[in-house]
Amino acid sequence: MTAATRDISELTEAERRLVQLEDKRELVEESLRQSEERYRMFLDGIQNYAIFMMDPSGQVVSWNAGSERIKGYKNDEIIGRNFSCFFPPEEIEQGRPAEVLRLAVTNGQHEEQAIRMRKDGSRFLANTVLTALRDPDGELQGFSEFSHDLSESKESEAKYRGLLEAAPDAIVVVNQDGEIVLLNLQAERQFGYYRDELLGQPVKNIIPEGFAERLIADGTRSAAEALAQQIGTGIELIGRRKDGSMFPIEIMLSPLENAEGILVTAAIRDITERKRSQERLVKSTEELKRSNDQLQQFVYVASHDLQEPLRMVASYTQLLAKRYKGRLDSDADEFIDYAVDGCNRMQALIQDLLRYSRAGADDTLLREISGETALDEALINLQATIEESGAVVTHDALPSLISDATQMALVFQNLIGNAIKYRGTEPPQVHVSATKNHGNVCTFSVRDNGLGIEERYFERIFILFQRLHGRNEFKGTGIGLAICKKTVERLGGKIWVESQSGKGSTFFFSLPGGGGNDEIG
Repeated sequence: MTAATRDISELTEAERRLVQLEDKRELVEESLRQSEERYRMFLDGIQNYAIFMMDPSGQVVSWNAGSERIKGYKNDEIIGRNFSCFFPPEEIEQGRPAEVLRLAVTNGQHEEQAIRMRKDGSRFLANTVLTALRDPDGELQGFSEFSHDLSESKESEAKYRGLLEAAPDAIVVVNQDGEIVLLNLQAERQFGYYRDELLGQPVKNIIPEGFAERLIADGTRSAAEALAQQIGTGIELIGRRKDGSMFPIEIMLSPLENAEGILVTAAIRDITERKRSQERLVKSTEELKRSNDQLQQFVYVASHDLQEPLRMVASYTQLLAKRYKGRLDSDADEFIDYAVDGCNRMQALIQDLLRYSRAGADDTLLREISGETALDEALINLQATIEESGAVVTHDALPSLISDATQMALVFQNLIGNAIKYRGTEPPQVHVSATKNHGNVCTFSVRDNGLGIEERYFERIFILFQRLHGRNEFKGTGIGLAICKKTVERLGGKIWVESQSGKGSTFFFSLPGGGGNDEIG
């Protein structure tokens, strides 16, 4: 039996100890190999830092993936070369690489921001940390270097600053202590400060109230929650310039994370002109309302005051017609007829103007009403006209809604009256129906078989005193549809028409619904 195949039991005590020691050595070496492999995998996984080892003379002995990405050398290109190849030629001539190693040996570690060279000859700003490695007895074993390319972060910062300066609004960046850490040119101009006068100063110097408070936590919320409640919403506050003058601003907040924590970027817009425009609009609206009220009052008073003298003129012209008709010449009879007709038309016009001035409803009068009740009231008022013309008026079930019964009846009365007035050769047929959509808006329609309307006149017919036919063809003042439009709009709705000449018309008007969920067709 050979020594190689002998059973360990046949070995001497010394031989057995040697075998056991050899086995332990192999286990330790395997463990070290695995540890080294894991460490190398860890280093290679770090892409943003160049991490490499050197011997005491500065020769590179290890190289991670981050080093390859930042410096451009592959592993087999750099191992064994001196780390001085990373320095600019002028610094090599000055002996800078050796000086850096000396500082690391003396101090244990040396950190600096300096220019370094890539394989392709390009230069970049790097932050390097060089550490001297010693064994337990204090003997120098080599060096490790951690370096980071600062040009990437500098470029990002430069781009961010470029965007700030190009922004049309003032931009102020504030930390969570309420101090200004960054601002752009527009902020300088808007607040009247030089940049150095604001950096590091409390934001309350330029925005006295409402801004800094939004960044501060309290007993019920964290700082992040306090900020989150403001993000993405325009906040109107007051800004203060260097000269002490105040002006209205609108700010929009957004978070900006950096190594120091969360900063807040505030886009600040001077809304002085907007406020002035709003004030002018409010003033104009008030003046328009006052003017409209005065005009409405004037129309009412003028119409009311005109009725009495007109009534007197109409009475006497009718008396002349009754007493002297046929007793004077034909011209006199014709002139008297003109006077009587003119008085009658003037009275009708004044009555229509009064109705128009009163058209619409006061909000306090709005209540739940039945559409069918309003239609019934209109039909009662039109009973004589319906019977005289032989008209047939039908309707579907109509819904309840929040409105004014009298005004609704007036709209139905005018639309149905128009349908009967502008009839063709056949007896008038009018049908009223309604629908209610999911938004609870009621749309009513009044369909007739009358003369119809050309599309080019759809807008014109709703204008005060606009007529499509002469007074000799159809009586009226041309105010009925204008009353309908004003009434519907004052009730919160709209009115329109669909029609073809000779094929009848359908007038639609929509109003806010209300009451129960009426199921209607």
